[in-house]
Amino acid sequence: MEMRVSSVGRRGVTLMTENGSHRSGEISGRVYREGTPVAGDWAVVEERGETLFVVEILPRRKVLARTSSSGSRQVIAANVDLVLVVVSIREPDLDTGFVDRALVSCEQMGLDAAIVLNKIDLEEHDGKIEGAAAPYSKAGYMIFRTSCLTGQGMERLRSQLAGLSVVMTGPSGTGKTSIARSLRPDLDLRVGSLSAKTSTGKHTTVATRLINLGQETILIDTPGLRLFSVSHIDSRELSDCFPEFRPFHRDCRFRDCMHRTEPGCAVMAAVERGEVSRDRYESYLSILEETDRKDQRR
Repeated sequence: MEMRVSSVGRRGVTLMTENGSHRSGEISGRVYREGTPVAGDWAVVEERGETLFVVEILPRRKVLARTSSSGSRQVIAANVDLVLVVVSIREPDLDTGFVDRALVSCEQMGLDAAIVLNKIDLEEHDGKIEGAAAPYSKAGYMIFRTSCLTGQGMERLRSQLAGLSVVMTGPSGTGKTSIARSLRPDLDLRVGSLSAKTSTGKHTTVATRLINLGQETILIDTPGLRLFSVSHIDSRELSDCFPEFRPFHRDCRFRDCMHRTEPGCAVMAAVERGEVSRDRYESYLSILEETDRKDQRR
């Protein structure tokens, strides 16, 4: 039979059954040798007595991945329809560097992505919220403005997720677990607070896990990340991972233009005209520098 991997531990996995409940299982040695399963994987499972054994991981569809500490690609979640990049306006402050890197990963893997601007109840000025959203709206990303405290934006978010397998990623403390609990109030999910010393979030979700929201909607909650490195991506692919750059590529003087210092660069000209966000362009340059360093070490 086939089941979906809900979470992965050191000695086994939790599997989601057809009715949405969870059961513990073990992983065969052959599966481990071929590669560690991740949340969202579809697995072939055998029942031996009262024990479930994962004997095969089925081919993955789209995956969310980042660069691991060793420099290789690390898959975070598999068989994903949509990625929600969750950030907060305050407490902790909006981290656009995280957002841009996560979106680059989504674009490189052909994943649909949206941005959740959470904790909007903490911001007194709507102008700041709209200013944060504007570059991403212009690039074509859907933006959700939410507050788990007031419930603002939660119904719109819920309706957009219906029938999808959705993974949330974001820095610690931005409210991913609070969002999951708002979408499924009957679940016992632990919600953390901010560190008083650093104003960064504490890790309350310690392992990636699947949450069944009903109506064939699956939410994959992931631990908070301090960094979302994408240095495993080839430098030459990077500009294609910024959708607002794409309309200008064909107008660059050089076909292999990296949009950095080249004369006749249409992307840089678009930045000067205000057609491409300068902040997003500068973020591109920062990520390009990181991928360049990685390419030089290969």
